[in-house]
Amino acid sequence: MSTNNVLFQIRAAFPAAPIRFEGALSGGLDQAAFRTHVDNKTWRELDRSYLAKRSDALSFLRPNHLVEVLPVYLESLVEDGTRTPVPDTLLLVLNRKGEQPFMEIFAALTVAQRMAVVAALDAFASAETGPSADAAREASERWKHAGAVQ
Repeated sequence: MSTNNVLFQIRAAFPAAPIRFEGALSGGLDQAAFRTHVDNKTWRELDRSYLAKRSDALSFLRPNHLVEVLPVYLESLVEDGTRTPVPDTLLLVLNRKGEQPFMEIFAALTVAQRMAVVAALDAFASAETGPSADAAREASERWKHAGAVQ
């Protein structure tokens, strides 16, 4: 699937509604700067370069908050590849070890959103090489096995 088609799929799957980040944990070192940056904006209004620099926050977010910002990170994965730190954290988050954390994220997404995740992972894996591409393929297979693609 072409990059443009994957980006279209991400944008179609994730509505651009105001983000409610009240109560979100985004890491102890930022004094809630991440939460303040995203609250009450749509994911399309967010500064992707700021979020890429703060991709570590993904590790702290609960599934419902993760879903709110996930499309920004999926777009970065597809368009920026390994030129940002996004793959380092996002691929770990999308392939969380342990069934419960993975299923909580999986369950927080619609079928269309799950399919967009798989499309982004597959696009990244086909465009990159090395350990990051391998991690994306592993995550994609896990999402497919869980039923993300109908």
